[in-house]
Amino acid sequence: MSGSTEIIEYQNARLEIEGPLATFWFSDPDKLNALNPAMVEALYAALIEVAKPRRRIRCLMVTGDGRAFSAGANLASGAAKAERTRAEPPVIQSVAGTFHPLVRRLRDLEIPVVAAINGPCVGFGFAIALLADYLIASDKAFFLVPFASLASCTDSGITWLLPRAIGTARARAMIMRAERLTASRGLEWGLVNEVVDDEAFRDAARTVALDYANGPTVALGIMRQLFQHGPEMTLDQHLEQEVRGVARTARTKDNTIAIGNFGKKTQPEFVGE
Repeated sequence: MSGSTEIIEYQNARLEIEGPLATFWFSDPDKLNALNPAMVEALYAALIEVAKPRRRIRCLMVTGDGRAFSAGANLASGAAKAERTRAEPPVIQSVAGTFHPLVRRLRDLEIPVVAAINGPCVGFGFAIALLADYLIASDKAFFLVPFASLASCTDSGITWLLPRAIGTARARAMIMRAERLTASRGLEWGLVNEVVDDEAFRDAARTVALDYANGPTVALGIMRQLFQHGPEMTLDQHLEQEVRGVARTARTKDNTIAIGNFGKKTQPEFVGE
């Protein structure tokens, strides 16, 4: 992939666009990328940006600066303190007005998403990672759902997402006992696709993301949506969505390229259309 990198700066976050690959960085390393409302809004804005047709983005990678992916919601953020005088509890405003709209927006993104877990992945940060199609983790990473320790109900769909990733029994223990999960155990449980030595992690994550960015984007995007919405559908509804997906991909340039390349030993060069 050639060309320059465009950088869009947000508060404690940034979006790097390099050809068909966009990388979103949580960037408050001194606070282990604990998510304040501005950072959550930054990711929401970035999702809108990468979905613009003129951008021709074909993969989004989400990661963190420093030694953490995200330490979860920043409970000590100035915004949260400022809201304590309002009639509605500030935590409700954050969850319903900020966190949950982001979950829905990320779920509905129609390009592959790679979560590059460079370190601790906690709470709301973990929910964001669970919405990715491929999780690659540093061997120094771990996962934690701390709500029970805070005497708080879970949010951001994590009690819906996690059981589907590792099974109900394991998810209940992680969530209701606030048990920490190492990257290596996450690999054993099927949560993580790949664990890489920390020194080689960044290059490995970029390689994975570029592979998705150069893939058959329309087909991958439809597959992503089938996975995201599959648990909500009956089998008959799911089969109907597959029929629509096949009809759509049959009209793409990439489908024509792949059929023309069938039987050859070379990899087809997809254009994402």
